Order: sequence, then structure tokens, then C-alpha cells
Amino acid sequence: MSGEAAGALVGVAVPVPLRRTFTYRLPSARSPVALGSRVRVPFGRRSVLGTVVSLAPETPAELVAIREVEETLPSAPALDASLLELTRFVADYYLCSWGEAIEAALPPDPPARKRKTAEPPEPPAAKAIEARPRVELTAAQAAALSPLLEALAARTYAPFLLHGPTGSGKTEVYLRAAEATLASGRGVLYLVPEIGLTPLLVGRLSERFPGQVAVLHSALAPRARRASWEAVRAGERRFVVGARSAVFAPLPDPGLVVVDEEHDPSYKQEDAPRYNGRDVAVVRARLAASVVLLGSATPSLESYQHARSGRYALLTLPGRIAGRPLPTVELVDMREQFRLAGEVTPLSAPLSEALAETVARGEQALVLRNRRGWAIALLCSACGKRVTCRQCSLALTWHRGIKRLRCHGCGHEERRPAECPSCSAEALGEVGDGTERIEDDLRRVLPSARIERMDRDTVRGRGAHERILKRFDAGEIDVLVGTQMIAKGHDFPNVTLVGVLSADQTLGLPDFRAGERAFQLLTQVAGRAGRGDRPGRVLAQAFDPDHPVLAEAAAQDYEAFFAREILYRRALRYPPLSALVQIIVADAAEGRAWRTAHEVAEALRAAASQRLTIAGPGPAPIERLRGQFRMQILARSAGRRRLVETVALALSTFDGKAIARTIHVDVDPVSLL
Repeated sequence: MSGEAAGALVGVAVPVPLRRTFTYRLPSARSPVALGSRVRVPFGRRSVLGTVVSLAPETPAELVAIREVEETLPSAPALDASLLELTRFVADYYLCSWGEAIEAALPPDPPARKRKTAEPPEPPAAKAIEARPRVELTAAQAAALSPLLEALAARTYAPFLLHGPTGSGKTEVYLRAAEATLASGRGVLYLVPEIGLTPLLVGRLSERFPGQVAVLHSALAPRARRASWEAVRAGERRFVVGARSAVFAPLPDPGLVVVDEEHDPSYKQEDAPRYNGRDVAVVRARLAASVVLLGSATPSLESYQHARSGRYALLTLPGRIAGRPLPTVELVDMREQFRLAGEVTPLSAPLSEALAETVARGEQALVLRNRRGWAIALLCSACGKRVTCRQCSLALTWHRGIKRLRCHGCGHEERRPAECPSCSAEALGEVGDGTERIEDDLRRVLPSARIERMDRDTVRGRGAHERILKRFDAGEIDVLVGTQMIAKGHDFPNVTLVGVLSADQTLGLPDFRAGERAFQLLTQVAGRAGRGDRPGRVLAQAFDPDHPVLAEAAAQDYEAFFAREILYRRALRYPPLSALVQIIVADAAEGRAWRTAHEVAEALRAAASQRLTIAGPGPAPIERLRGQFRMQILARSAGRRRLVETVALALSTFDGKAIARTIHVDVDPVSLL
């Protein structure tokens, strides 16, 4: 990139939560640096790595106090002009520092000892996958592809939403668009919501685009991730596939950006910078004058509203490939099951029978229980209290395999007490069933079946996702039980049955997206069934089977769900019909958290116009987490720019103060919990 300076002043962005850059002097004897270069600079009493973001900035009044750059990393600029612009957008929009945004865009720092970087090996195709012949497009796929090809040829920014039921052939549309992009000399960025989706996908992509595919995600070993990143930057690999952080891949000229399963909340970064990979992908496409293609069977309300308003072009695939029917979805009324059996069991009689029949036919099944562990909580029958985490206002989950109670909020673990910590009664009982318990029940119901569990407890090791999925794809597992990670994007033709336990568990959560999440999860996991030649069946257990969300999901009627849900959002002024910012004040001292939250709320109200609504402060739904008391403030407005600018102005009054570190801002939150 042009623009170099030596013996001059440079602006450096450092990864600290201060929304400003810092001026340093380049020693006159040092080699020139370019924008985007990584430098080591003194910051307070320590040295930190930063990024040069401006050359010869305005001379500050305190010129004598300017410190010198300690070291310039001997490499090409870490970020080019386009990625500097993208990270600046992330910093401004998500209200973090530019240094934090840049840090999220970079791979792990290179090793201290410089090594010759060889071209990374070709990502291996998964051995359970056979090479797929090139298929003919259906009429619907061809119709969806046509405007994409026109936009790609025009080499201009064009956003599309591809909506089609599970199994309708969205992936083939992505890949045909990718072929045209690569043929034009431009690069492809292909995002998936979770790393668990990448292993089998990489195998398929590597067969289709040999020598072009690079994988980027946070679970890669640091050296492998760095090597892949460098290969992309050098133009050696022009097809990048990865999770949300891959949106910052250093593709020199991205022509197509694909966001698969665009509705998935995993695209949202939980810690600063709290960016949404899907939305940043749209901005990157706009900056690069490229096509962005969002795809889902259950689009987020934000994206579907954009399509309805004309902001995105809507492409539709009306049905499954080869006329295959969608699976039939039956809602099992657990109230009736209780009346018949006299007790509540995790696996209802209809589901147990269906599982036995499926395994007997040599077919496969998925069982979804979106809670891990053996028992969700330990409850005292004497005083009625649950055993809770010492650091969080959450019940501890009993994991029988490791014989430990574990907090799923902070990770704290402890032994199971013999008596109630609250009243000392020896009356602790297990309530709620997690995936560990369901796995055990399945082994008793299906003694001859091959059963495996897939949740965060079983996929902790590197490559564990891939090993389980490859075994299931190879037919070595009959029944796979797991959390929501089994519901996402997998294509297993031999799966004919899906069981969903507690399908209504999230509907009562204090979050305006609760209904949307329940609809998406049930529809997505149902879509894993019947993708081959045999029809699929879904049994979803619920204590409230008459809930409209479950009825719409059972019918797989997205339009009906959207029409009803958007009325609710409009009435309560929630996204996508308004912009929302969540501010959490978290402090180890409850009183201090309250005082700071009130100060923040007052600053917001002072800066807000009549078009902004400030709600709070009040306790967050999870009032205590990781030893911090949490207070919540919600700011809403019809316009995003006005809202973000107002919040930034209000919070600027806290810059440099110690309490600023207790204030956490989430623009466009995907969850209010």
C-alpha cells in the first residue's frame, strides 16, 4: 500500500478498550513503515502490539511527551486498505476501539523465530464422502442463479437473500456462483456459523475447487491458521471457508461473499468487539463492490424484512430437490403422555417406538435435547432451593460422567454435596434431563443400537466434531443425540427420523427473540430428516403443543411465522422495526454496579433526542455472572445511525475513567439474556 514515513509521527491503534488511537514517533534510523504495519509500542508500563493506521498525524500539543515505536515487525503490512476500512467500520458501529477490531481480524501473531512459510497442504477431503458428480440444476435453482451471475458480471455491490426449505439445493447455487466468481479472477468468501460444519464441507469444496480452498477459524492450530491466512493474502488460495472471523480474511479481491445459515446466532461475537459476522459480511461486500448471498431455510427477521422492503433481492427455492417431500412433523403432547404413563419420562412412548422401528430398518435417527449434562439442576425437596453457582445466578448442572457439578455460565466445577447448602437437609434430587441422561436412556431403550452423543462435552478435543460426523455419515452410528450443533446444515441421506425433546423449552425465556429461536431450531433440525430417497418423520415433544410457534414450525410455514411475529415486533418496537443497543454494567460490587448503571442511563437520556427510548437500568435476566453483578439498559430508536451516535456520545463521558471497564455495549444484540 502506498504511504510511508520514517523519523516521523504515526497513529497506532492498540487493542485496549479506549476509542482513540495513539501517537508515536518513528526513530529516524528505523526503516519506513506502511499503513497496516504491526508495531510494538510502549503503553503505560507494558509493551503491546499495535497497528499503524495513520501517517504523520497532526502534531499534538504535548509533543515532548511522545514515545517512540520500539519495534516494527519485519513483514508486509498486516492489513491492506480495504481491511483497515472494514475494521474502522466495526470499531465505529459496534462501539469498540479500532485496535480491538483489528485484533479480531488478525491471525495469531507470528512466532518470534522467522520460518520459511511453505504453501499449506491441500485440506483433505473427508474419507466418508464420495466424490459427488456435477448435478443438473433444477428450474428453480437456475432461476435463482441467473440474477446472481448477472450481478457478478457487473462487478458491483448486490445483496441477495436465498430462501428455500432444507434440502432445496441452496448449496449448489452457492457453488455455481462461486465457480463463476473464480472464473472471473476474483475470490470467494464462504461463511458458516460454526466450525463443526466445516470438516465435511471442506471435503466437498476441495473436490470441487482443488488447490483453491483455505480454511480459517479460531479452532485451527496457530501455525496452521497463520499459514492459511498468509496463503490467502498472497493470492495462493482464492476460496476461503470459515466461521465468523473468516469475514476478515485477507482476500485481495473478493467477488462473492456467501453467508450460509445466515440466521444463526453463532455469527455474533460474544466478547468485544461484539460484531455480527453476517452484517460485517454485507459491509465487506459493499466496500469491495461484490455480491453478497445470504441463505437460510429460516431467515432472520432482519434479513427477510430487508428482502420485503427491497433492500435485498429475494431469491426463492420453493421445494426440495427431486420433488422430495418435507418430513412430516408430529407434536407429541407430553401432558397426555403423563396421564397415560403416570410419570414424565424423557422419551415418550411414540418416540421410543419410532426409534426402534427406524433402527430395525437400518436407518438413522437424530435426537435433539438442547441442554447438556445429566441433570439440569439439583433441587432440595425440603426447602425448594436449587444448588447454584457461587459466581453466577445459575443452577449448577450435574455431569454424572465426571461426577462434578458444573456451571454453564462461568465453568466453575465442584463436588456434589451430600446435603442442601441452604438448609442442610439430605433431600437433594435431580431435575431436568440433559444429553448425558438422554444418551443413557436411549441405550436402555435401544440395547442393540449404536448410539453416540455430540455436545460441547464430547467435542472438546481437536477434530472431535469431524470424527463423530464422519462416523455418522459412514453409517457407523445409528442414533446421534446432541444439542443444537446436530441441527445445523448437515446432509445425511439415511436419516429418516428426528426426535426433539422439550421443543417448547425456550418459549418462556425473557427475550424478544425466544419465539424466533424456537421456530428456527425446530425447523432446522426437522430438515435433517428425509433428505435421501426415503421420507422423513419428526416427533417433537412439548407440554404446550398448541403454541402458535410450534404449529408454524410443524407446518414449516415460514411466511405464516413471519407475518405473526412481525406484528409483535412492531407493537413492542423491537428489531427489525427498530434499532436496539443493550448496555450491561457488570461489577463485583452490587452497589457500585447500580450507581454506574444509573450514571450511564442519565448520560444516555441527556444525549438522547425525543426519538430515542431508554429503558432501565434494571437487573439483567442473568443477574450475576462470573462473579459480576449485571445491570441492563436498553436503548431503542427507529434509526441505527442516530442510535449508535447517541450512545457513543453518552459513553464518551466515561472515557479514561476506571468504571469504563465495567460498561459493555452490544449493538444489535441477538440475545438479551
